[in-house]
Amino acid sequence: MPAAQGVAQQAAAPAAPDPGTPGPAGPTPEASTPDVPEAADGTDGEPATLSPARVRVVFFGLVLTALLAVLEQLVAATALPAISGALQGPDTGPGRAAWVVTAYLLGAVVTLPVYGKLGDLYGRKGVFQFTLVVFVVGSALAGWSRTMDQLIAFRALQGVGAGGLLAGAQAITADLVPDRRRGRFLGLIGAALALASLAGPLLGGLLPEHVSWRWCFWAAVPLGLVALLLVGAALTRLKPAARGRPDVLGALLLAAASTFLVLLTSWGGTEYAWNSRVVLGLACGAAGTILLFVVVENYAPEPIVPLRLFRDPTFAAGGLVGIATGVALFAVAACLPPFFQLAGGADATEAGLLMLPMAGGLVVACLLSGHLMGRTGRYTVHPVLGGAVCVVGMWLLSRLEPDTPRLTHSVWQAVLGVGIGLVLPALVLAVQNAAPPAALGTATSAHIHVRWIGGCVGAAGLGALFAHRLDRAVAARLPDGAAAAELPGPWSVTPRLVAAMPPALRDAYTEAYAEAMPRTFLHLVPVLGLGLLIAFFLKEKPLVTHNAPTAAVPPPRTAPGAVRSGVPVCGTVQHPDGTCVPRAALTLIDVRGQQVGRGASGEDGRYALSVPGAGSYVMIAAAGGHQPQAVPVTVGDRPVEIDVVLGGAGRLAGTVHTADGTPVRDAAVALTDVRGEVVASARTGRDGGYVLTALVAGEYTLAASAPAFRPAALPVTVQAARETRQDVELAGGAMLRGTVRAPGGRPVEDARVTLLDAAGNVVDTLTTGPDGTFRFVDLSSGEYTVIAAGYPPVATVLQVAGGGRTERNLRLGHED
Repeated sequence: MPAAQGVAQQAAAPAAPDPGTPGPAGPTPEASTPDVPEAADGTDGEPATLSPARVRVVFFGLVLTALLAVLEQLVAATALPAISGALQGPDTGPGRAAWVVTAYLLGAVVTLPVYGKLGDLYGRKGVFQFTLVVFVVGSALAGWSRTMDQLIAFRALQGVGAGGLLAGAQAITADLVPDRRRGRFLGLIGAALALASLAGPLLGGLLPEHVSWRWCFWAAVPLGLVALLLVGAALTRLKPAARGRPDVLGALLLAAASTFLVLLTSWGGTEYAWNSRVVLGLACGAAGTILLFVVVENYAPEPIVPLRLFRDPTFAAGGLVGIATGVALFAVAACLPPFFQLAGGADATEAGLLMLPMAGGLVVACLLSGHLMGRTGRYTVHPVLGGAVCVVGMWLLSRLEPDTPRLTHSVWQAVLGVGIGLVLPALVLAVQNAAPPAALGTATSAHIHVRWIGGCVGAAGLGALFAHRLDRAVAARLPDGAAAAELPGPWSVTPRLVAAMPPALRDAYTEAYAEAMPRTFLHLVPVLGLGLLIAFFLKEKPLVTHNAPTAAVPPPRTAPGAVRSGVPVCGTVQHPDGTCVPRAALTLIDVRGQQVGRGASGEDGRYALSVPGAGSYVMIAAAGGHQPQAVPVTVGDRPVEIDVVLGGAGRLAGTVHTADGTPVRDAAVALTDVRGEVVASARTGRDGGYVLTALVAGEYTLAASAPAFRPAALPVTVQAARETRQDVELAGGAMLRGTVRAPGGRPVEDARVTLLDAAGNVVDTLTTGPDGTFRFVDLSSGEYTVIAAGYPPVATVLQVAGGGRTERNLRLGHED
């Protein structure tokens, strides 16, 4: 039962639409807009566009359904003793009551990925309405139940609806809101669900005591009907453009595997021993059905959970981090309230209120993380930072003692809550951002399914460790003549059961429980540390929107001549870091290569084009200093928003200097591409520095030259959207000049002057002019020999400094 009670609190925060917030580039100028058909449920290639008022209505309905799905699990788990006392017959054992919680969890976990796939294939609104009706009917029948068997069956029906609510709410809101603007609403919904995790146990304790246990289920009926009315009226329906055949066999195998795993983790160590035939049979059944599921999904045309998702590093890393964080959340939510009751003497209501710091930390962190993700567009830093905070918080809680001051353990809980709140919204955003548009619902539901199943397995492992530690602690404190078998297990203990024990036995059990429970948290510290390590492998991808436009965002001003009829295609042209690219040229072509639209981005990077009708197109974006980009566009009957990321806009900077570091001013610097074309040029300043801007990322050749210096060329790689540094050293370039004179000082015309290097090789030979002067240029530094032809010849050895000027006059030994 620990898995069934705790994993329900891991419901991922669904995204929510922004009712009135402009995009990251700010509002765009007023412009005439084409008629835009109002909204539909999001499907591949069919985003939803709603007015702000209708978006708010849909958002409220989706939030309400997600809250109901989580509350119904937590309320029933808390009210289970009252329900069991009212419906248990003389022939029913205590294990039967546990199925009230397990049946709901099974229904939700088994159907969650199925609903995600059905939404992708058949449209999300119809599937979502069906699941909401199932949930309301199941809630009404569960409250009407007259026997425990009836309640278990109706709770399973209620869980079948809850799985669709969690999957559908997140997929619909992901369709409504672009990724770039979704972070703050993920945080908002995460904060609401954190409050639900606190309100659920409180309502589960208050309703049976002051009203009736039946209202734990009946209270969801009017709220569910309100949500059904809001979503049905505000979210209009549009069927997807294409349907596939559902993967029935894969769904059955996944349901069987999920059932085996949930029962294995719920019964192992509680109802049955870990080495019992029942548990071993469940383990074999889980392994066999998982193997068959993998085989079937490899050949299914429309797999219920595409196996390629698990090869996606973002999906795999996000699932593992979510499992580690979810197990930590369960551990605190399931273990701390009994600890406060048994070791601290608090009643059920006080124990729930003592968890308020945990919920408060979750709320604050979710809101802050969502706001920062929406403002910056960065999300990978949040799981890393949150994972580190979780490690610290869990280690602090492992030091909990019965006499720890409330303020102290409240701070410890808040630290852990902040860490978890930083992680969970970012994981959902990362998975949705990495998923292809056609599989958005499938990827979202598969991520939640993996977290729930992983949380169940982690909860089972934690329960086994706790039971083992508790058994040893109790055995060391048992009074003479008492047997450990007479004591309840760690998950079946209640304050009433402990109060009925003999005083000596009660004291021994309470002391053992107070010692064993907090130390169990130490086992979760390395688990969270592993999650922190995996979080470093989450790859940051630009938050772009494939198919989900914002609600009622005015399209930007387009260039003259842009087509303004048909289905709009709009979005933002931006750099990889999220900054806008102004005045980018955009061209839309159809499958035959014919131009169907043309325009340009404004100063804020926004653009708006139009296509004649539904179909597949290619948009070509280009801008000066950027690498052109071709993007596929699939258009249905409604507007499509696509953000285009252009690489390029790199800078190349450096200095031109000599071998001794002296800067060379006024040197010519040129950059040529692989075809030899000059793409940029500049001259160095007083400090020898140069800067070349608006460069497309790629391979180039950088050349530098200056008077009295030897030219230099070297390869250079320019990186996109950042500055690349490359210095150039100009070697040699020295000049040697002088005059050949006769003994009387008269310049000698037509004297032959030869220059030899240090090895005796002839560097150059020239003849003096009427003034008798000679000049050798572009020389490397070193030792040279100058010979002037005469009788006898004159030879002079001299040293030439690089980059300088050397003068030497030669005097012949005879008169002409």
